[in-house]
Amino acid sequence: MMANSQKRSLRGVRRRLILVASLVVVAFGVALTSYATSNNPRLTMPPTGFVTVTEFGASTPMNGSTQPSSVVLANSQAATLRNRVSQISIMSVSADSLMCMENETVFRIVVKSSHGPSKTVWIAEAELCPAPGILYVHGNDVGKPKNSRYCILKSLLLSYFPKGSVNGTSRMLGFC
Repeated sequence: MMANSQKRSLRGVRRRLILVASLVVVAFGVALTSYATSNNPRLTMPPTGFVTVTEFGASTPMNGSTQPSSVVLANSQAATLRNRVSQISIMSVSADSLMCMENETVFRIVVKSSHGPSKTVWIAEAELCPAPGILYVHGNDVGKPKNSRYCILKSLLLSYFPKGSVNGTSRMLGFC
């Protein structure tokens, strides 16, 4: 049977390994961001339409994101989000080649047409891996799907939901 000091020592080693691995992943993400976004075009959301933001109450690497909560933004909130999204550079490096074991969605932004029958025209879905995360954008007028980093949206997105209601998203945005 292991002594208590040996158990504490093993836990400390595990914590340090997890910390080092996390720092390496974040450093890789920051390096990739600075390389991939330099002098690139910016994202744009459709100028009109109903904007829905979905965030998650819980998230685990094994089960992904659960307990979704959605809010339809008021016109002023949607305008602020459109402005913030327009500040995000499109990555020139494809994120598809990066391997991840996690399947956690941080948040989702959906724009539905406001004219005629409601149909989805633009979707941006944020993934946790590779840290600090990639925003995958696709829609009718986007053409080929676009990749970008989403950390600039952190505080704005969290402001749309009551504190404590989207702890999964909040925790994942903590990697930004």
